[in-house]
Amino acid sequence: MPLYLVDDGSDDPEVAQVLAEYASRAHVERVDVLNKSKNGNLYRNMQRVYERLSDDTLLVCLQDDTQLTRAVTDADRAEIVEYLHANPGSAILSPAFQRGTISARALSDLQYDSAHHMYYFNRPSPKVAGMHYSDVAMFHVGRLRQAQWRFIEDEFANDKQARELFGQMAYLPCPWAMWVPNAPAYRNRAKTLAWRLGERWSRSGLYPFELMASAQVDAMRARDFEADKPVADRFLTLAGGRELPHPWAYDPLKRWRILRRLNEFEEWIKRVRKALGF
Repeated sequence: MPLYLVDDGSDDPEVAQVLAEYASRAHVERVDVLNKSKNGNLYRNMQRVYERLSDDTLLVCLQDDTQLTRAVTDADRAEIVEYLHANPGSAILSPAFQRGTISARALSDLQYDSAHHMYYFNRPSPKVAGMHYSDVAMFHVGRLRQAQWRFIEDEFANDKQARELFGQMAYLPCPWAMWVPNAPAYRNRAKTLAWRLGERWSRSGLYPFELMASAQVDAMRARDFEADKPVADRFLTLAGGRELPHPWAYDPLKRWRILRRLNEFEEWIKRVRKALGF
């Protein structure tokens, strides 16, 4: 299984060290021409890798703030192959858990389909990404290519494209990937004062998950899928016995309204300065 690591010109010494360590067992590529959007070269990099793969390949896209939470087994692979065989119009599946911060309304919309042994959001909205597409997902390369798919520089635009070409995205009943909580992040390679304060107040840092033991995976597979939705806080634990408040946070501004308002003000000031040529 080939592994591709595409780096957007990182100047962090630790990132450079990790990439060097992986160079002997992965395709490591550095992209120095940066896209100035908040997602950098994400979609161009996904397109670059997708174009290199054969039609019979499943492209699994993860990011630097995600991790595999357990081993992907033969049973997992068989489940995916069986689903794709039974649903020739489908091309995108999510291997990720749901965040504990998901609203009760949204979680109730995530319904288990026993016929397909998958979850779907039963009231998809064209205004919400994640119903038909996610940046962290599995893609059937041949079906993307047949539909003349191209990754667009916006998650909502990709969701709209996926809705028109493939319909609803299926969510695996027993996920094996997740965003790590409280990860530090940048927007356009910079942080507002509000963002820095939010990260400080929420103890932002590296909080990887403990890999799930076989007994935990067996219990997850044996659960009541309709009643017990795949929420990360329910099934995963942080490595090294570390603790964070539940539900785990993925946005340092979410807990504090005053920081969200401050961040909006700072972003407004940036737009005004740009419009005035400063």
